[in-house]
Amino acid sequence: MSKISRFIFGACLLSIPKDSFEKVSGILIGAGIPFGRMSEEDGEYTVCLTRRGFRRYTAICNGLSYGEKAKEIGLLALLCRYRLRTGMFIGILLFALCICLSSMFIWDINVTGNVSITEEEILSRLDAYGFRLGTFKNSVDTKDICQRIVLEAGNLSFMSVNVRGTVATIVVRERNDDTVAEEDSSPSNLISGYDAQIERVEVFGGVCEVKHLQTVRKGELLISGVIDSQALGYRLVRARGNVYGKATLFFEACVPFEQSQKTETGAKIEKKSIKFFSKSLNLSKNTIIPYEKYDTIVKERKIFLFGIIELPIFITTTIYKEYEETTVTLSRNDAYRKALHEVNEQSDKELFGADILSKSLTLLESEEGLSLSLAVECVLNIAKEVKIETARR
Repeated sequence: MSKISRFIFGACLLSIPKDSFEKVSGILIGAGIPFGRMSEEDGEYTVCLTRRGFRRYTAICNGLSYGEKAKEIGLLALLCRYRLRTGMFIGILLFALCICLSSMFIWDINVTGNVSITEEEILSRLDAYGFRLGTFKNSVDTKDICQRIVLEAGNLSFMSVNVRGTVATIVVRERNDDTVAEEDSSPSNLISGYDAQIERVEVFGGVCEVKHLQTVRKGELLISGVIDSQALGYRLVRARGNVYGKATLFFEACVPFEQSQKTETGAKIEKKSIKFFSKSLNLSKNTIIPYEKYDTIVKERKIFLFGIIELPIFITTTIYKEYEETTVTLSRNDAYRKALHEVNEQSDKELFGADILSKSLTLLESEEGLSLSLAVECVLNIAKEVKIETARR
């Protein structure tokens, strides 16, 4: 019997002493009376019977008691218990009315399809146009809002809002480099992002300004978007292509021996609040944080009616954990490992897709710490696109 069924149709909790449980369960099983939700506490077994099953059990016992105690639960029992409290019935009616009316509002918002763009950024953009928790579903034009956000954001290629019941699902697709390349046709040049020696040039649009084995400086023009045609005169295009050059890149990390480290003291406090749609109500009387240094952890729990019906109410628990900053001294090996990790992290990001020819490390040590330099000789695409500014009329 589910929780919602027990509440609506009513049920009976039968508490049976441990010594009598075998006799009572035998009567229930012999009569074919279903029971469930069996639990044991303080030497008593508690089973749940339907109201009809309990009536059959009492008829079979015919006044004979085994020390069991019965307690009715459910909506009917609740109404009988508080039948003289008019205010409560009015409150129940108002609550039911609120539940019915709340189906016209947005109770929850989910975001899918985002990778590099955070959910908070998307929700804040929607909030700026009036779409948030508690929004009346028919009061906003979601299609128009999505179009405006895609145009403003620049890093989105698609966005839609799908509303089902009281839940809004935001579907987004992020704009990648390929999408930009296809859609953006504004004139541009390709310049060198590094000091390098030209190894190979692939031109897909524009005029090549360099040749094989030529040495170029950072910022020097590689492929021009300005085409001089005797028939048509000067015209501007978008320069496209790949220019591969041999370059030596340097990465450096400095690690002091004396490091600051956070250590939790074990002291913490919790503060609770209720959030209804976008409004919050603080439940903690004391709002002062007694710690000078602390980490903050926020947890949200959604409220469900009868464990099934989702409500737009959240219990927010904010945990403040105190910590102390202490100074630790790294060994030479630990400092070296940390510096090596930092330079490798830098180089892995910068050299993605490059052909590595050689690597060399230089280590400098002082009383304060270690300085590690990584020199990488490689062949990589050195072309960087820059827009050509054109005069607007």
